[in-house]
Amino acid sequence: MNKQKYTLIKITAALLIGAGMLRISALIFKGKGPELVVAIPAYLVSITVLILLAVLFRETDRLTGLRHGWKAFFTKGWYILIVSGIFVLLLGIGLSREKNLVFSPVNLICFAVVCLLTACYEEIWFRGIILGILDRQGRIKGRSFWKTACIGSALFGATHLLNLLHRPDYILGTITQVLYAFSLGMILSMVIYCGGNIGAAVLLHAVFNFCGSLSEVFVQSTGAQTGDMTAASAVYILVLLMPGIFAARRMYRKKEKQKCVG
Repeated sequence: MNKQKYTLIKITAALLIGAGMLRISALIFKGKGPELVVAIPAYLVSITVLILLAVLFRETDRLTGLRHGWKAFFTKGWYILIVSGIFVLLLGIGLSREKNLVFSPVNLICFAVVCLLTACYEEIWFRGIILGILDRQGRIKGRSFWKTACIGSALFGATHLLNLLHRPDYILGTITQVLYAFSLGMILSMVIYCGGNIGAAVLLHAVFNFCGSLSEVFVQSTGAQTGDMTAASAVYILVLLMPGIFAARRMYRKKEKQKCVG
């Protein structure tokens, strides 16, 4: 079996295991407590499986480099931090007009933990394992890391199409998520490429998840989610997030210039 076919098999296996394991874990713990609470063990089990998969595939380099590169959280993650701040500002404006607010410190803590575990799970899955496999193949073929990051981020965005399985009516919202997930993936790939620390990417991802979905802690759902995202919401989210691709490109060029000078 040639290396290209072996690489394709590993990426396919990583995608299937990553997508399937979380759903299996969610089914195992379903109905055993509040949704936010049972999500915690479901993610812990899934993260454990992904770490074992990284060991099996020998893609642990990015998972162990946690001693240095933390400053990339600010120097390379500034775009994500700014967008997250805008989300919080808009949330504050929206909540000031909301009359039926529900808040619980326990829910806030559980939500923060779930956001962190979600980020850890997705970063190990994509920026740890899949990007590692793609980068290893790319270096052999002489492909730039920018192109490798584009492929990895495209796969990251495409996996969000799975949301249609349980919300088939959420078409515009899902497409929007696929697009901005690509941009987010590009920035996080550059955070790791420039800083060499997946921990910084995990924290940035967690901050983004927390700030972008914080309304779930304050506004109680009255039942199953129905309806699609409005066109106005889709536009403002994409306007905020898609320029992140250009920010990522700038980070990449700066890093390449530094390598040439060095």
